[in-house]
Amino acid sequence: MNKNKVSISKQVYRHGDQKIEYTLVRSKRRKTSEIMVDEDQIILRIPSEKSLDHADKLVHGKIRWIINKQKEYREKRPEITKPTFLDRSKVPYLGHNYEIELIKYGNNEDKIEFNDKFTVTLRCEKDSDNTHDKRIKSLYENWLADRSKEVFKDKVIEFSKILKVNPKKIIVKNLKNRWGSLTKNKTINLNQNLMKAPEDVIDYIIIHELCHFKVKGHSHKFWSYLHRYVPNYQDKIDWLAINGSNILS
Repeated sequence: MNKNKVSISKQVYRHGDQKIEYTLVRSKRRKTSEIMVDEDQIILRIPSEKSLDHADKLVHGKIRWIINKQKEYREKRPEITKPTFLDRSKVPYLGHNYEIELIKYGNNEDKIEFNDKFTVTLRCEKDSDNTHDKRIKSLYENWLADRSKEVFKDKVIEFSKILKVNPKKIIVKNLKNRWGSLTKNKTINLNQNLMKAPEDVIDYIIIHELCHFKVKGHSHKFWSYLHRYVPNYQDKIDWLAINGSNILS
């Protein structure tokens, strides 16, 4: 059997007349158990040898916290606007929402510039009225990708010195299901969409991945180690849980 084998299943815990659905992830590599909660889902990760009864007991012990946390997420409004990429609409950059100003003219090429707002210049085309949003989105995402490489590189270098670790490579991607990761060959992958988040949230994700040089996995030991560098890391996790869907739009 593969020593790294992971099994994933959907489970239901009954709390009074409520059905609490959660995703159970069993892993042979995991030594401790953890619960992660956002507005839409509950994920419980446990060592593979632990029983379903053990999982239910963990949910039972955290049930009030789980319910309160999901209620908090539902009631708190996202800070980040969901982009529509239209003239006078807003798009996020470093935790703020900035207006798009659209200018149309008849030659040269599409371009985007930022100075307290995003100024987008589009060459005129017969079908432009139907494709403005797609062209603006492409310009904006390419601009973010270019900017993120410089910003992330500087931050990784800065925090690597503090943690005394040595990443071999930084890769920036338009990821859809994670904010960052660390590979076995010491490459750090970062989501370019983090450029839409506040800088302290970007810092948290980068420090989080750098901490994995010292502690693998997400055990209690890992979170204790991370706490040394980001004491309020739970605030960053909460911000991403509330705003994440708009950032990944």
